[in-house]
Amino acid sequence: MTERELISRKAQSFFEELWKRGDPWEFETSEFEHRRCARLLEILSGRRYAKVLEIGCGAGTFTRLLAPIADHVLAFDISSTAIERAKAIQTDPRIDFRVANMMEYDARAEGPWDLVVMSDMICFLGWLYSFFEVGWLAMELFAATRLGGHLFLPNTYGGAEDYLMRPCLIRTYRDLFLNVGYQVKTEEIFRGTKNGVGIEILMTLFEKTHEETSGSGF
Repeated sequence: MTERELISRKAQSFFEELWKRGDPWEFETSEFEHRRCARLLEILSGRRYAKVLEIGCGAGTFTRLLAPIADHVLAFDISSTAIERAKAIQTDPRIDFRVANMMEYDARAEGPWDLVVMSDMICFLGWLYSFFEVGWLAMELFAATRLGGHLFLPNTYGGAEDYLMRPCLIRTYRDLFLNVGYQVKTEEIFRGTKNGVGIEILMTLFEKTHEETSGSGF
């Protein structure tokens, strides 16, 4: 088994264990999560998206909110348990739920995408994969995004003990997408309280304003 296959198995096992417990992040029951999703949708409002790709959709809580502003949504998660739950709830024919690992998925093959959504996923990819691989993913997503299309990257800021979500790391990931060619269309910090803990989420909506270029730029 290759190192890449071992990492993929580790990721699948990690998220399977979480989703087998039910709703690990309380997406369906938390008032804070409901308000967060509502704000995410407000940021995307005012436009209809023909093709949407949602990476790390979980049980599809936000996916079902995306469907009314899209013609087609491809939503996937590495956890088969999460996808089974999503399919059991989902009734909208515009949504296609799949089990997949983003690092193995060819985003260009079914693109170009008018909107790519990756909510609170980049920190886990940074934990599992090298910075080069995460950078390569960013380049592939940029190439797979339609000119004038958007990438939506909401990421939670963690505290001193939340090593995967330290603000400096979250901002570094955010800048990575700038460096591959996206431009910031709008950005804000969403604040709230969940289970008695104050939370901040950096919500960045990027736009693809030009096609990728070759060369070093020097």
